[in-house]
Amino acid sequence: MGYRGYNEYNILGGMYMIVGHGIDAQIISQVSAVAERRPGFVDVILTPAERAVYDARKGKHRQEFLAGRFSIKEAYSKAIGTGIGSQAHWQDIEILPNDSGQPIMVKHPKQDKVTVHISISHTGDTVHSSVILEEMSASSTKISNQQDIASQAIISTRRPAWIEISENAIQKNIAVIRELTGAHHFIAIVKANAYGHGMAQVLTAAKHANVDGFGVATIDEGIWLRQYGILEPIFILGVTPVTYVDDLVKYQLIPVVTSEAWLNAAVNKLSSQASLVISIGVDTGMGRIGIRHHDELQRVVEKINQTDQLILKGIGMHFATADEKDEAYYQKQVQTWHELVDDLPLPQHIWYHLANSATALWHEQPSRDAIRVGAAMYGFNPSGKEMLASQLTPALTLKAELVHVKQAEAGASISYGATYQTKQPEWIGTLPLGYADGYARQLQGMYGLLPDGRHVEIIGRIAMDQLMVRLPEEMPIGTVITLIGKAGDEEITLVDLAERLNTIPYEIATSLSTRLPRKLVK
Repeated sequence: MGYRGYNEYNILGGMYMIVGHGIDAQIISQVSAVAERRPGFVDVILTPAERAVYDARKGKHRQEFLAGRFSIKEAYSKAIGTGIGSQAHWQDIEILPNDSGQPIMVKHPKQDKVTVHISISHTGDTVHSSVILEEMSASSTKISNQQDIASQAIISTRRPAWIEISENAIQKNIAVIRELTGAHHFIAIVKANAYGHGMAQVLTAAKHANVDGFGVATIDEGIWLRQYGILEPIFILGVTPVTYVDDLVKYQLIPVVTSEAWLNAAVNKLSSQASLVISIGVDTGMGRIGIRHHDELQRVVEKINQTDQLILKGIGMHFATADEKDEAYYQKQVQTWHELVDDLPLPQHIWYHLANSATALWHEQPSRDAIRVGAAMYGFNPSGKEMLASQLTPALTLKAELVHVKQAEAGASISYGATYQTKQPEWIGTLPLGYADGYARQLQGMYGLLPDGRHVEIIGRIAMDQLMVRLPEEMPIGTVITLIGKAGDEEITLVDLAERLNTIPYEIATSLSTRLPRKLVK
């Protein structure tokens, strides 16, 4: 079955011109054979972001992806009339799936001059590609698939500010939690762009660690995972409107049953041949979503057992105070769980998933069947500094390069509001990121780290896209400043920033803008 990446458009009152058209076809098995003989071939053809998608796919889907990218890049080079290696190299062209799973060319050498329309289709062992380059006259008006464009995040890959995600750290944290809990199933929570770490990068790392399933907040996140190539069970942790039952079935996603009314409505929406895999949510004291009364739980389980179209995959709850030293409320929730669940006629082999990151780290496990781990997988402490989590390794580093360095005279003002004035001649460096990237305006006075670990204070107000630091001496453009992470013997953690902002590390990580490119590193 083929898929297409055309951006549909309308032209109003103007001229447009096709300035290039290239087509290409490749034998999928032959491209795969080359990749097997030459291990470095994949990294020649695919950009790091494409490689992350490739690594997350399996079997024929992986082979089709590689052959498709090879073919479409060949077609592009033909469209510009040069061939690969003259004005277009493999790494200059990048095609990634958008939110709907369609391939979109997000980077190419003529990005500022032409609009690219691409088509990729598979027939048997052959992939066919077509690239059309369109140039618009200055007076023309183009309305191009606005919904599709609006859904695409703009990633600033040409700006020297970025996030690095350590694959080794994520895999180490998964191994630590598994050993600590003895859990049989590890559900990696990747909601909210993998806690701000980057969905594609974290999926790659987690799959290499052989996790057993994934957890997301919304059905759209779940669909994205399926279109990305994830085959493992995907649990939706938030309530999914029953309107989307057909999509739940189509993409084999596991919604949470939060009430008898939701279950009844979902069954009524199911077509006669469809089966829906579900998990039951129990509210033992979190007070958010889930079934709170034994009688309702009993009826829900009985209905599931009597309905052939329903498949129960799991049952779970969420702890409200597992990250606090006082265990009284935690133990109350454990007791409530047993009172609500222990005598239910539940099928064998379902996943009991109670533990979150804090439960996994600091408590005797209420169930070793399955654990849902988010924060701890990324290596930050769910409780801030109240309880130790020294065995975890932070996975996220935020870096930027100096793009401008100057020596300011004594009495010079820096940034908006002139809130900082030099007391003597000072070397001032500018970094190309700001509060629009998630580095909060209130972090004025915080510091970054030079490569040797020395501190450089952030001076003046942090702007939307830039901030300034006071340097100890003149330094070259391109010097890397670490704003989150380690440099030399020093480290800035998400908890450090959270404490300065009177919030939690989760908010810091998830606030990091999608325009910052994420790079998966070892």
